[in-house]
Amino acid sequence: MMKAVGLDCRVKLDFSEYYGVIIRMLRKFNLLRNRSFKRKLFSYSILICIVPVLLLGTASSIIASRMVQEEVNHNQQIILQQMQFQMDSLLQSLDRASIILANHTAVEKSVELGPTNKNIDYSLEMIDAIQKQRSFSNIEYDVSIVFTLYDKVYSSRDGFLNLTDYSYYGLIKNTQTNYSSAVAIPPHTYPGQDELLFMRPVPIFYTEEKKGMLILHVPNEKLTSFIQSVNLGERRKLYIVNEEGMIVLSKETDKIGTRLTLSEASSSTDSYSGPFTMGGIEYNVSAIKSSFNNWSYIAMTETGLLTDKAKRIQTMTWIVAAILTVAAAMISFVGAQRLYYPIQKLMNKLSGESRRSGGADDIEALDTFIQHMVKTNDQLKTEINEQLPYLKETVFQQLLRGEMSAREIIKTSERYGFPLQGSWFHVCLVDVDEYVLFQQNYRERDRSLMLYAIRKIAEETCEEREHLSCLTVTPLPGQVAVILGMEESDRHSIEAMDGIASELRTNLKRYFQFSVTVAVSRSYKGFAGISSAYQEALELLSYRLLMGHDRIISAWTIEPDIEQSRTTVVRWQKEIVASISQGNIEQAKAKLVEIAEVVPRYVQNSETVLGLFAYLIGELEFFIQEAGLSSEKVFPNEPYKQLYSMTSLSEVTEWFTETIFPAITAHLSGLQASKQKKTARRVVDYIHEHYDQNISLQHVADELGLSPYHISRAFKEETDTNFGEYLLHYRMDKAKEWLAYTDMPIKEISDRLCYTSVQNFTRIFKQITDMPPGKFRKQFRDLTQRE
Repeated sequence: MMKAVGLDCRVKLDFSEYYGVIIRMLRKFNLLRNRSFKRKLFSYSILICIVPVLLLGTASSIIASRMVQEEVNHNQQIILQQMQFQMDSLLQSLDRASIILANHTAVEKSVELGPTNKNIDYSLEMIDAIQKQRSFSNIEYDVSIVFTLYDKVYSSRDGFLNLTDYSYYGLIKNTQTNYSSAVAIPPHTYPGQDELLFMRPVPIFYTEEKKGMLILHVPNEKLTSFIQSVNLGERRKLYIVNEEGMIVLSKETDKIGTRLTLSEASSSTDSYSGPFTMGGIEYNVSAIKSSFNNWSYIAMTETGLLTDKAKRIQTMTWIVAAILTVAAAMISFVGAQRLYYPIQKLMNKLSGESRRSGGADDIEALDTFIQHMVKTNDQLKTEINEQLPYLKETVFQQLLRGEMSAREIIKTSERYGFPLQGSWFHVCLVDVDEYVLFQQNYRERDRSLMLYAIRKIAEETCEEREHLSCLTVTPLPGQVAVILGMEESDRHSIEAMDGIASELRTNLKRYFQFSVTVAVSRSYKGFAGISSAYQEALELLSYRLLMGHDRIISAWTIEPDIEQSRTTVVRWQKEIVASISQGNIEQAKAKLVEIAEVVPRYVQNSETVLGLFAYLIGELEFFIQEAGLSSEKVFPNEPYKQLYSMTSLSEVTEWFTETIFPAITAHLSGLQASKQKKTARRVVDYIHEHYDQNISLQHVADELGLSPYHISRAFKEETDTNFGEYLLHYRMDKAKEWLAYTDMPIKEISDRLCYTSVQNFTRIFKQITDMPPGKFRKQFRDLTQRE
């Protein structure tokens, strides 16, 4: 796009200026106005035939040398403007990326609190934010975060380092960044610096001292690729010079880092053209200065090259003019109709909106439209293929929970190809026994792999049987649901289900060291009955309290007395948790004594008895976590191991009443003081994440599951301001940031901040800052330019 234009093309481009003059004159006489594209094509072709002969024959000898000179300057200015635009775009993209990262909450928190193990969550969130920003950027760069208060550096290339081990330690000490502004340091400014450095303080608006620094590293190859792609031609040079006159980029690598000084006129204006002598050779120089960073872009052409070519142009002009006239005349009279036909055919296939954007740029509009369609189609295919497994899993879970109608199930089955066939369906629920111990003994990734293996084993077990279809899904942690489809529901199907459950449990014992309980539901008709089968299987799992672990539980294997005792024990355990939550520890102790008296009547297996109390510990742990406490702090001595080491019910009862219940009560009493701070913090975080939505105090209360009165009182006491004022000032801070560092229109800012009109937004902004948004943006830009 930035290749130098040859002399022949420069002649054509110069004559195009004359064509433009004639066309404008013709338009004044309504000769080309309101004509179709096909007629304009014919008219322009005729003009191309006639004008070259008239103009070239009379003016070539007079304007040849001046035309070459002007064309060279023009081409060089275009090349320099394109170079400036690309370089400025790169620096502006870096500026935006640095603002986003420096203003990110995780980066600010991590810089303020330091890269310690205590604050590992903020460090990980900071690293994740950096990786996401790098992946979204079309510019390749590395990121370094300097923890000024802790003499540490995080680098996306090298990880965490001591500040003294950082390769730019001396540069950081000697470089000063102004308040809310960035500093760009070109390559080779300092010894060993072979990349562009873009530095910005963290946080952006610091009050006393900056707590850290953000550095973006752009490889020198990225910068040199701009200038290497420019083909200026023979005996020509191109330089990029900074404010101090030092050459930043050049095709001549030995020139980088040296000084190049033009005349005073060139340094005081935004663009410059004129003669220049270097090394005893005269050059014609074109230079422009970037308003973004005051770098100068300089193109130089030897004057002797222009003189030689000017003489040859006079001869070549007549030959070229004659050839163009003949060729254009033939195209005008013979090819206008045929040339336009493919364009017309394709334009008829475009949408109405695309047709309205056509006109003289029909070909370009067609190309843009087709490229957009191809790109969009490829993106959609990729995204669908990536999300398809997750979509299927979501659909299967909705099927279990009964969230789909019969019509939706049939439609979804046709779209995704459900493997289920049959009229009757069972749900076989495989649940890991003692899931808390399972969770403690295995890492999360290992647990996921084991559940995946259970699903595969279940599918292989079902595939070995004829007239049976199945699919598997993981509805809850530690649980796999196997949906089985059959054509008939009779005694043979019940026997088949027992056989499948028994074989599945045997296979799982062979491969895993933990035990599972398998609950088998009765058969239900149609896809809509799958959710009922799942609910029945969940209900059957609760009988594990009395029947013990490593069992197969089905509706036809449960005895009535077991069913009644299970219901009573579960209810009492819920009442114990409720009593503790209300602070009534004596009532909780009384219920526990009742359980200890009832259980021996129905259960003779000591392991099952201990399993009942282990279930109670699980209920208490769930309650503790819901209350915002850590179960490790309340139970520091591994309660499950302690429980299974006991040998009598009296010992278990005494341990619960004298140790477990008092420990929970003591921690709950200290929780109330911290809840208010936690509530205020949650409200602040919610505002920061949803400020661009239409939120209210009632809306936040609904989202957090709290009452508006409770939120309002806690927020006021912790922040010394009410909810509405905090939301207003936070939105105004965002508006200031967008006005200062982006070109976002005020209308768009008003819409994003959920104001009903620009006038309303402007009125409130003026109340807060004593000036309207437009004046604020202008004042900030003027101040930045003066700095």
